[in-house]
Amino acid sequence: MNQEVRHISTAKRAGDAVRGVSSIVPAFRPDGSAFDLVNPKAADIDFADMANALSKIARFNGIYRCGAYSVAQHSVMGADAIFRETGDSVLAGYFVLHDGHEYPFGDVTRPAVDLIQHWVAKLAAAAKLDRPDFIDKLVHRAIGEVKRCIDLAIYEAAQLPDITRMPLYVRQVKDMDDRMLVAEALALFGPNADARCIPKGLKPPRITGAIEPWGAMKAEIAFLDRLERYLGIVVRAA
Repeated sequence: MNQEVRHISTAKRAGDAVRGVSSIVPAFRPDGSAFDLVNPKAADIDFADMANALSKIARFNGIYRCGAYSVAQHSVMGADAIFRETGDSVLAGYFVLHDGHEYPFGDVTRPAVDLIQHWVAKLAAAAKLDRPDFIDKLVHRAIGEVKRCIDLAIYEAAQLPDITRMPLYVRQVKDMDDRMLVAEALALFGPNADARCIPKGLKPPRITGAIEPWGAMKAEIAFLDRLERYLGIVVRAA
């Protein structure tokens, strides 16, 4: 974790201690024990649980009319496309893991984040909080910090460097994520997919086969297979 984030976390814990507020945010693990979302550690990360959970979380909130197209399938197909285009197995491995934080945190969709930010800004204006520089993108920044804390634990568990130390990798993963989103939207919603909901001007990813839901079991096994193929992480299914 970088110095700035450590400083913020330390300051928050100190403030919470003064107010008597707990700085632990517990979330269930599959065995019923709790995962602390505020202070996740590498020892908390279970790649089998990750594969299982992501295989059951639907992209786009599952609002399309076919079966669930999972985050795990998205991660696998995008990783394969990156490897096909670059031949870089480590980069492909980072794509496998890029939504790993969703297994304890959930998939907060882009429209959901934008909508919450809209109302935060309106509430701030109604309360006459004259800090537009702070309020702007506040929700995006907060959710970004949550994801980053979990990502750091995932990278440590995977024995990988923090991806932010490699700006090119960050850009390549983000680019493939957006390209996959466009391809998935067109496949799942058809030619009438509203252009306002998807990024523009992106070339299609080099995927093989159609984007069709695999089902949870196939997606889970494929996710575990790509962990081993691209990162050498060998895990049995949960």
